[in-house]
Amino acid sequence: MRTYEHPFTLTVTRFAVVLCLGTILITPAAKSQTNLSDPYRFWKWPVQDAAAMARGLASDEAVMALGGGAILLLTARHDAEITADLSNFDHGSAGLLVRVVEEIGNVRSIRPLAGVIFLGSLMTDDDYFQDAAFTSLEAVVMANIVTSGLKSAFGRARPFQNQGALEFRPFSGNTSFPSGHSTTAFAFITPWLLYYPNAFTPGLLVLGAGTAFTRLLTDNHWFTDIVAGSAIGFATAYVLTNRHRGDNQRVMVAPSLGLEHVGVTVAVRIP
Repeated sequence: MRTYEHPFTLTVTRFAVVLCLGTILITPAAKSQTNLSDPYRFWKWPVQDAAAMARGLASDEAVMALGGGAILLLTARHDAEITADLSNFDHGSAGLLVRVVEEIGNVRSIRPLAGVIFLGSLMTDDDYFQDAAFTSLEAVVMANIVTSGLKSAFGRARPFQNQGALEFRPFSGNTSFPSGHSTTAFAFITPWLLYYPNAFTPGLLVLGAGTAFTRLLTDNHWFTDIVAGSAIGFATAYVLTNRHRGDNQRVMVAPSLGLEHVGVTVAVRIP
C-alpha cells in the first residue's frame, strides 16, 4: 500500500538524509592520501567514459548482461507471489525509518547531494577524495540515464496500478522496470565502498539493499524491478571506478548467484 505524506514532512526528511549522508561521506577526506592527478580530468572523464560505454555495447560483457536481464524477466511471474507475501508485513510502526531509507534512492535528493559533495571536495587538496566524489556523481547521472531509457522501453505497470506483474506495454508511460531508486542508491554508494575499503564501508551495501526493499514495501516496485535497478547502479559505478582508478583497485566485488541465493562477494586487497 502506498502512503502519502505532507510536502513539509518530505522536505524535512530529504534534508535529514542529505545532511547525514553528506557528513558520513565527507569525513574520509581528512584521512585519505593526496594523489596528484590531471587537473582537467573532470572535463575529460565524462566524454571518455561515455565513449567507452558506447563501445562496450558490442562487448561480451554486454551480451552477458542482456542474457542476465532476459533470465531475470523470465522470473517475473513470481513477482506477484512475493508482493502478496510482503503485503502481510506490517511496517506501519517503522514508517519514518522506511521513508528515510527510501529517500536514499530518491534522485531528487541524491543527485544534489552528490553534486554538493563533489563541489566540497574541490575545496580540499585531496585528489583521491575528489575522484571518489566525482565518480559517485557521474555514476548517478549515467546509471539514471540508462534506467530512464529502459523504463520507457519496457513500460511495466507498477504494483499499485493493479494491472498484474506481467503487464508490459512499451512507451505506455508505465515506469516500473527497472527501479530508479535502487539504481540511484547503488550508483551513489558503490564508489565510496571501492575508494575507501575498510571494515565499515561494506555496510553501505546494506543501505542500498534497504532502499531497494522499501520500494517493495511501499508497493512501488516488483522484486525483479529492484534487482535490475540495483544491478545497473552497481555495475555502472563499478565500471567507472575501475576506469578512474586505473590499476590501483584494492577492492574486487563480484556477483554471487546460486539456485537459492543472490548476493555479492567483496574481496579487499591490503596494500
